[in-house]
Amino acid sequence: MRLATSQLPESASLTAVIATVRFVKFGCISALILIAAACSSSSSDDGATNDDGGGTTEDDGGATTIRDAGKGTSLDSGAKITDSGSSGGDSGSGVVVDSGDGFSASRAACVNEINRLRATQGHAALVLWTSPSVDMCVDHQATSDETNSSPHQAWNKHTDACDGNGQDECEGAGTSPAGIVSCLDNMWGEKDQPSCSGCAACSGAYNPACPNCDFFGTKGAACGHYVNMSADYFSEVACGFSALGGWATQNFQ
Repeated sequence: MRLATSQLPESASLTAVIATVRFVKFGCISALILIAAACSSSSSDDGATNDDGGGTTEDDGGATTIRDAGKGTSLDSGAKITDSGSSGGDSGSGVVVDSGDGFSASRAACVNEINRLRATQGHAALVLWTSPSVDMCVDHQATSDETNSSPHQAWNKHTDACDGNGQDECEGAGTSPAGIVSCLDNMWGEKDQPSCSGCAACSGAYNPACPNCDFFGTKGAACGHYVNMSADYFSEVACGFSALGGWATQNFQ
């Protein structure tokens, strides 16, 4: 899978949270981050290209995006969500979703697998951020990105109420429950890389200088997906799926 990591230029101020971003390729998970902090980017894929001027390099897997926490908007109503009463099990247990867009099973697998993985380290479960308008919005983002073969393109417009504060994107894993679970498991597996050994210690707050946690992959393998999936500063996740059947987004807030 491919992974891309991006952030604001080093000259960005703490108030400039929306700006040009950079991408890096690795595997088939992509990661994007928008945060007002010093930035750097490097490629773990020999075929990747970096653009210091804000250009993008196409990537194809799971992506991570973080924006200013004040930008998120929670929409609430419509979709039916029930809890089966089980917890900490596989992706088939936990939240049961009837979202009405044909992706109910995949959406349930998405939030349940994220929460299953979080539970292995004692992190609180994320609430599924869902409503007819939110689901339509994140589905559209995934479809638009796949149509244009450009991860985070829709999110980077910063015009959608479903943007939240962060975004992951699975490119090419498919939209089935099994495909989503596989992509999420690959993202979570970043924690086992030597360059990510310190990430768990920084889960309480975003820290671009977290020791032994190479979020952006500046020295090799990136840790961004694991960091965002395990972050205690996120409490909700919206899961969207492309109508073309290949890409999926996870928007966090």
